[in-house]
Amino acid sequence: MEPKFTEKESLSLINEMIAQARNNFQKGAGTSFIFYGYMVAFTALLNVVLLQVLPNPYLSFHVWWLMAPAGFVNRCIEKKLRSQAMLKTHIDSIIKTTWRGFAFAVVLLLIVIFGYGIAQKNHLLFVLITPMIMIMTGIAEYVTAKACRFKPVETGAYILWAGALACLASYVFCSCCSGIIQFFILALCMILAFVVPGYKMNKMAKEHV
Repeated sequence: MEPKFTEKESLSLINEMIAQARNNFQKGAGTSFIFYGYMVAFTALLNVVLLQVLPNPYLSFHVWWLMAPAGFVNRCIEKKLRSQAMLKTHIDSIIKTTWRGFAFAVVLLLIVIFGYGIAQKNHLLFVLITPMIMIMTGIAEYVTAKACRFKPVETGAYILWAGALACLASYVFCSCCSGIIQFFILALCMILAFVVPGYKMNKMAKEHV
């Protein structure tokens, strides 16, 4: 027979789960956030440099293949750091599933946009890639922040959404160099939305050891 909980006991249990999930998240995701933030920012800025120096500017976009090995490295980091969590909760599973779904969604988005762009011979569609990925990343951050009640990550989601709007503005007011501006916006947003919260997570995790 399952134990019955009073309303007060149920709320206490939920709060304990959230607190444990937040502690697990801080221990397991801080370094991962920092790594991904710096990696994406570096790749975006490298893309800007290659756009200026390569005879065929479109070849510069191949630099984003660096994210494939980066994903493998990040997975190793997550596996090592999450092993430090003392107790896994259902909220931990929700967060993990959210980011896994995000990764699949990004791959599908790239396939769809590149597919349409190549089929229609319309490279303007590629302008949508950066803001769309920023919007999707913001959604994943927002869900994570609400699940763990961790404000810095929620702020990161707002920064990414604002960055997506800034990308739109760059195309409206300066379409000739919108691609370059978008990469600068992406780099800045990743530092503010991933690296900064990542350091805060690591700091709080050490304080709760």
